[in-house]
Amino acid sequence: MARAQHPVPPKLLAQIGDMTVSFALLESEIQGLLRALIREHQRLGQIVASQLSFSKLRATVISLYLDRHGEDDDFKTLKQLMNRAGTVEQERNRLTHSIWGAGNGPDDITQMKITCREKHGYEFHSAQWDEAKFIEFNEGIKELAGAFVVLHMELLRKGKLINNPGAKVW
Repeated sequence: MARAQHPVPPKLLAQIGDMTVSFALLESEIQGLLRALIREHQRLGQIVASQLSFSKLRATVISLYLDRHGEDDDFKTLKQLMNRAGTVEQERNRLTHSIWGAGNGPDDITQMKITCREKHGYEFHSAQWDEAKFIEFNEGIKELAGAFVVLHMELLRKGKLINNPGAKVW
């Protein structure tokens, strides 16, 4: 039986894996914020969050926050973080759904993506990726996840995420 082999070296595969795990961490932090904004039984928040795409998760958190607190200073911070998360999602999706080819040298690879959209028609994108570029991107995802943790704690401190007194955690 024939077996195809990709050209991605193990150290870069590890970085692609780091990207995947780091993005899941980011998504989990945003889901935690959604659960806190729902202010009900935690399981209800988990059910709702698990059914939302990343873009719908972001939109739902923004909508719930606006409904509960309006456009205050914390909303501005939340909106900035969500915009960054949207940019990260686009890049992560582009990388995840790309084909990878040999790079210009032994320590890099070529990312290639073809899209055909009504708005732009046929587009071909390619870029060279090396370990340092992946590390920078992955660290940015983790830093953004941390910024959501900080915001979550700040909203808790301000009493904006207080659960219903009768709400059950589990």
